[in-house]
Amino acid sequence: MSQVQSTIGIGIVGLGFMGRRYARFIHQIEGMRVAGVCDIDARLAQEVAAESGGRVFADPAAMAADPEVVGVIVCTPEHLHLDPALAAIRAGKATMIEKPIAHSLASAREIAAAGRSADVPILIGHLLRFESRWIAARQRIDAGVIGDVVSITTRRIGNMLDQDVLRGRTSIPLYYGVHDLDIMHWYAGADAVTISAQKHSGILRAAGFETDDFYTAMLTFANGAHGTAELGWHVPANAVASRTSGVAIVGTKGAIRIEQGETGFECWSDSGLDRSLDTIFWLESYGLAAGALGLEIRHFGDVVRGKREPAITIEDAIEALRLSLAMEIAASKGGTIDLRTFEI
Repeated sequence: MSQVQSTIGIGIVGLGFMGRRYARFIHQIEGMRVAGVCDIDARLAQEVAAESGGRVFADPAAMAADPEVVGVIVCTPEHLHLDPALAAIRAGKATMIEKPIAHSLASAREIAAAGRSADVPILIGHLLRFESRWIAARQRIDAGVIGDVVSITTRRIGNMLDQDVLRGRTSIPLYYGVHDLDIMHWYAGADAVTISAQKHSGILRAAGFETDDFYTAMLTFANGAHGTAELGWHVPANAVASRTSGVAIVGTKGAIRIEQGETGFECWSDSGLDRSLDTIFWLESYGLAAGALGLEIRHFGDVVRGKREPAITIEDAIEALRLSLAMEIAASKGGTIDLRTFEI
């Protein structure tokens, strides 16, 4: 791997909603700087470079090869993760990839194999793993506070207005499910052995978006725990304040509940609720990057410096993708999938 400098230079591929936010946060974190940016939209790349610094590169491989870049973050849509990730890994640069790791198991495993071959650490950006409430729940499960986990119930239902950005380009299991299925696996402490699912379509298609409305899924785990997930994009546009994301974990000695939407702070005006406001995941104050994203980026900085191993293993990231793809197939075909033998 490249020699790591005291202030590490990070390159970012893909400058959409998350990529641009990564650039701004890195610009605020001591010991890190934006060394390069790359996007198919050259004008956007120039804008981000002007805001946060770094050279503009037309090609991810050229950026990864630059000696000023010692770590690379891939924020392209998931079906475009493979090539920039491989370019970074083959250049010997520590690599972070926004969740999900890829759009297919073949691509995910190719990324993992390349990382092993090059001895390059890879961190997958499962943001809930860096949010304090989800971390606190795992700590209490590990400490035996609620006993053995019996059931995990998750709910993540977005607003129809999400499609103003997504435009139907991805599926609910890949975009939302990968979050909660990873959390289920993490909290259950065992591999999933079966999954069944159903889905509903029509609401979003009537609005012009070629995607499904919602999924429900049921899972069983090797240690006997059960999981249920409700995922969707069908909250009406005028119901932006609805509480539709969270998790409940029930054990033999107690229970844990997290309501993601309960931040204790809302801002309303004549135009309604400020949907862009966040006090948990990407909080910025006093010129400092905070919240789960700030922690995630700082953790990646430690990975780049060789101080820590990635908090989420690449095997866990691949399993989250596998469960998401299994959910899609189970909902399309009906019945129950045996995950012990499931491969696509």
